[in-house]
Amino acid sequence: MISRVREPFGKAGLIVAVVALVAALAGGAYAAGKLTSKQKKEVEKIAKKYAGKPGPQGPEGQQGPKGEPGAKGDAGPKGGQGSQGIPGAEGPAGPTETELPPGETMTGTFAYQAQNTDWPEHWVNVSFPLEVNPEPEFQLAEGAPENCHGTAAKPQADPGYLCVYFKELSNAIPAGIASPDHNAGAFLELIALDQTEPVKATGSWAATERCPLDPELGEEEEC
Repeated sequence: MISRVREPFGKAGLIVAVVALVAALAGGAYAAGKLTSKQKKEVEKIAKKYAGKPGPQGPEGQQGPKGEPGAKGDAGPKGGQGSQGIPGAEGPAGPTETELPPGETMTGTFAYQAQNTDWPEHWVNVSFPLEVNPEPEFQLAEGAPENCHGTAAKPQADPGYLCVYFKELSNAIPAGIASPDHNAGAFLELIALDQTEPVKATGSWAATERCPLDPELGEEEEC
């Protein structure tokens, strides 16, 4: 039986056939280390002819465990300095107001206390944050309710007037007002009733700038 197989193929043919059969059964080409180049081609040809079709794809395997995070990389080189940005728009000029605007009112408070003294006169400082021009007309709030409508807690003054409100006045009476510059403030004069007793005065004030003049009529306009 073996001699019959050898006769049609010969030794070399038998080897090629056996190798091809093995390769076909394995499902791919089989490269024998001692085959010639021609024999290798024959093996591949036979293997492709008798190889079965690929089977269906197997199910997807489970996902493996998450790997450990890698080592932190080195910091990159420092970037170059960026170009200068576009200059912003110029802001509005700040306030330069030094005078009280027409029809506007400013207010303040005062406090004065002095022990017994040989001099009966006492002076209370009333200073304006802004200059009042022209100078206002001084009024005691108690004696001029037509121009001073406020209270010591909420002082008010009509345009062109400085109104003084007393919250407390002890052992003294107001005698008038004096100042080297009535546009910037004033000194309120108090006369002590008893020079052996302390003088005390607290209160508030309000000053309102006059309304502007009508250039044609020469009279004050409404503020």
